[in-house]
Amino acid sequence: MKKSSRKLGSRISDKEFDEQFDIAIEKALNAPKRDVKIRVNTFIDLDIYEALNDEADRTGQKYQTLLNKYLRAAVLKEVSEADIKAIKIALSR
Repeated sequence: MKKSSRKLGSRISDKEFDEQFDIAIEKALNAPKRDVKIRVNTFIDLDIYEALNDEADRTGQKYQTLLNKYLRAAVLKEVSEADIKAIKIALSR
């Protein structure tokens, strides 16, 4: 039985499909965690959503990108160079 590969636009065998699938899974598992995205459904407060959307409009970024940035900073304690610069400026006053 042949399976269609949408990506390649050609028909491939089950064995070829399985091999390509295994390669894709291996690449995903070995990718840096920040390069692998998952879908999460959750509820956030309206004021937080509105603030993220306002900042997204100002910066030209998507609100989901900003949400991920702030979650990363809060959970993993990661800080960007811009944040470090802002902290240094604030401390030098």
